[in-house]
Amino acid sequence: MAGDPLDPHIAAERLNERAKGTNITARGTRFVEVSAERAVAELAFRPDLAQLTGLFHGGVILSLADETATACSLATVMPGGEWDPATFPLTIQLSANLIRNSNAGKLIAEAVPVHRGRTSMVMQTTVRDEQGRVMALVTATLLV
Repeated sequence: MAGDPLDPHIAAERLNERAKGTNITARGTRFVEVSAERAVAELAFRPDLAQLTGLFHGGVILSLADETATACSLATVMPGGEWDPATFPLTIQLSANLIRNSNAGKLIAEAVPVHRGRTSMVMQTTVRDEQGRVMALVTATLLV
């Protein structure tokens, strides 16, 4: 692994910049903090992110969790902020419990590592609303 770890807020801003023009920014995900120990991202509610009953679409919640888990994994394999698509961690499995939903405010996702091995990582992402209530628990397995 090259480079010393970046400050988590600088790493988040660099990832926000890199995500411009992708589905990540089209939905409105904003990384707040990115390190190998923890990644945090936010997503504000918009009507176009809703399912038919007006609540956040489950796929949007899962996408936010996956992006946050990937960000935490990225900080493990590219700690100095260097960019190498050949070592980009790819999600190969997601398991989710969608606990509650909302149609206002923002979601805050926090990913932490559960396992960091030579060929795979497991990240646990908790998605909460602005009041701190758990909305979803998502476990991601990533190939590294």
